[in-house]
Amino acid sequence: MSSSNSVNITINPTWNIIKEIQEKASKFIGGLNLSKDFSDSTVMCATELIENAIKYGSEKPGGGNIEFNLNTDGKKIVITISNGVRSEDEIRVCVMHIEKIKNSKDPSALYTERLKELMKNPKPGVSQLGLFRIAYEGRFRLDYTYRDRVLTITACRKI
Repeated sequence: MSSSNSVNITINPTWNIIKEIQEKASKFIGGLNLSKDFSDSTVMCATELIENAIKYGSEKPGGGNIEFNLNTDGKKIVITISNGVRSEDEIRVCVMHIEKIKNSKDPSALYTERLKELMKNPKPGVSQLGLFRIAYEGRFRLDYTYRDRVLTITACRKI
C-alpha cells in the first residue's frame, strides 16, 4: 500500500503522543473527502485505541513500542494498533469486551449497559468504555489477535 493510503507510526507510550495521532488521523481522513461524522468517528477511534495501548500496554517482548496504522483501500478504513501486554488479566478483560462486541447485534445496548455498570460501581480511572464507544458511536467493527504477548486490535469501517 502506498504511503498516501496509510499512516504508519511507531509510538513511545506517552500521553503527549495522542495529540499528534489525532492530527495525523484528521489530516489523513480529511484528504479522503468523507463526511465530518465519518472523520470525527475515525479520529475518536484512533484516539481510544492509542489511549488503551498507553494505559494497558507495555513494551513488546524483545523490545519495541506501540505500532499504529491507519489505512484505506477506498472501500473501508482500517485502524490497527499493536502493543505488548503487561498482564494476562488485562488481556482477558480486553478480549472479553471485544468478543462481547463482536457477538452483539446492538452495540448501543452494550454501551448503555457499561455506563450503568459504571454508575453503580465507579472505579476512578478505569471506565473500560472505549471499545464500546468505538463500536457504538464510531460504528467500527473490532477484532483482535494475541500472540507472543503482543495484542493487535483492528477497527474497520466501510466507507
